[in-house]
Amino acid sequence: MTTTPEVIDLHAVPHPTAQVRRAGFPLDHPYLEECWAPVVGPSSVLFLRHCASLWRESTPARVRTEDLARQIGLGRGTGRSSPMWHTIERVVQFRFASMATPGELDIYTEVPPVPAHQLDRLPRWSRNQHDRLLGQHLDGLALSAGQAPVPSEPPPHVRMAHHLDRLTNHAATQTPTLGR
Repeated sequence: MTTTPEVIDLHAVPHPTAQVRRAGFPLDHPYLEECWAPVVGPSSVLFLRHCASLWRESTPARVRTEDLARQIGLGRGTGRSSPMWHTIERVVQFRFASMATPGELDIYTEVPPVPAHQLDRLPRWSRNQHDRLLGQHLDGLALSAGQAPVPSEPPPHVRMAHHLDRLTNHAATQTPTLGR
């Protein structure tokens, strides 16, 4: 495509993969920002979150491309080499959306967990958030499906503190006796 559309329709569509539809994260979940941002960049995250906001007013959201760029802080440019168009291409490249026609973009309403081959790109904090948020998300899905979550062993420092508390309380309850 040589020119970019002046107006774009942003359609909210379920993710094409059944597993992501069942267990993916919604666009307003912290997982998108905290785990995907180091991979796809902040403008892509903001764009996806903004789409979810636009859909509260109408679905599909029909917006002038220049207005969309300005709404998420990417300036007025909308040409092929503009930050707005690079953001749209990146969202499509990472399979958060697909371009139906030049003026229509299908935005998936769920995002998958960061794939294993991308986890190494995450900084330590984001990797920790991935582990925590994914665990909470899967536990929540299990609970809503009527299954008990898999109990996880507390971290070593929590186990150590528990053992120390037990030892302290046990020693305090023992009364010294007079020996013979």
